[in-house]
Amino acid sequence: MLKKEAISNGAENRSAIAVAGHKFRTKNISKRVQKIVISPIKEMSILADQLQEETGADIISFGQGIPYFDTPQHIKEAIKNSLADIDTAKYTLEPGITELRELIAKDLEKRKGILDIQSKKEIMVSVGCQEAVACAISAIIDEGDEVLLFSPGFASHIEQTIQFGGMPKFVAIDEEKGWKINFEILEKNVTAKTKAILFSNPSNPTGSVFSEEEINKLADFAIKNDLIVICDETYDFLVYDNVKHFSPASLPKMRDRVILCSSFSKRYAMTGYRVGFAFADEGIIDHMLKVHDALVICAPAISQRAAIAGLSGPQDSVSEFVEKLSQNRDLMCQKLDELKDFFEYQKPMGAYYILAKYKNLPFGQNLVSRYARNKLSETCGERSRTINSFELALKILREACVITIPGAAFGPNGEGHLRFSFAGSPQEIEEGFQRLSSWLHFKSK
Repeated sequence: MLKKEAISNGAENRSAIAVAGHKFRTKNISKRVQKIVISPIKEMSILADQLQEETGADIISFGQGIPYFDTPQHIKEAIKNSLADIDTAKYTLEPGITELRELIAKDLEKRKGILDIQSKKEIMVSVGCQEAVACAISAIIDEGDEVLLFSPGFASHIEQTIQFGGMPKFVAIDEEKGWKINFEILEKNVTAKTKAILFSNPSNPTGSVFSEEEINKLADFAIKNDLIVICDETYDFLVYDNVKHFSPASLPKMRDRVILCSSFSKRYAMTGYRVGFAFADEGIIDHMLKVHDALVICAPAISQRAAIAGLSGPQDSVSEFVEKLSQNRDLMCQKLDELKDFFEYQKPMGAYYILAKYKNLPFGQNLVSRYARNKLSETCGERSRTINSFELALKILREACVITIPGAAFGPNGEGHLRFSFAGSPQEIEEGFQRLSSWLHFKSK
């Protein structure tokens, strides 16, 4: 594994690779980049790959959210056909293929009730949702501006905010009530430097789905405080138990201050194609396009063709995906219930993640490094009495050969938790929890 050395640069308490002992170069590296880390969601896969190479271990992943099913056949056929078109080998228009932007506008109108969208002026096709969010943050904030982030919240939103000179302002959400917004805490975190609020809905990592009432209240909060709302709605199609997804972009009063970012990665099982989009007021899109152009020029033409096929073709596969993932959710909840002495959780209503709180683990401070104990004492108070989520996730990887994601990756209120993805196959869920159960009970002896 990575060599254990001293750690510097201040980002070590957000990096699984740093906790594993890797020392990052600082010479000739900008202070801005030294402040950010690779998302621990991806770091755990990198560490698992190293472990597999060194030991030949067979790894089960509850880590990165990659659906186990394949891209629908009609999309694959469209990709094959597009290879015969010479334009597929060329740049597209910088904001995206016109047909795709028109289809996105129609889809937003049909599913979210957003009316009068100017597809050529208010929609930008991006390299996945993550690039859309990066363009949004870059266009909105200046050095030292604050961005409100729900905690726990998506790990990459933290790094993107820091990357563009912003200050993440973590706002705790209410775990006991199903990870709901606490508006009293939200109000207390607004300052003169606050410029935006950024969140995913349905939420990665909690699986919570904010209600229409919550979104309306959040919209009023944004208007009152003159904030831009950046919402990552990658999982908007993936909700359970007849829960309804509601977008702030559906509210006319938010039209000039909301940036809706989304992706085709999960909806059509296209994570590797890297294509998403942003919808916002023309005046905002104008500036986002500057960043988009400087970063990537345009999304890959072949991926845009795949997205066109997805939106224009049959949607049966989407319903099938939701059904399969609903069954996976119930299976993982069952497996966690069987380990109720070690975990407790809030049942997710959307996405495909469970953020489980660990408890009564058969080990404690003896497994936590002095450095980690000091850091936890500074940031988490009483939580320093239990094992750091980074060290726990690394221990599970090395000893049980199962990837989980440390809760601290998702902000300070994620500490004391592990994120489990149920995007894998049912067989992987069964095998992964068999390993985890055997490991926990062996440690308990």
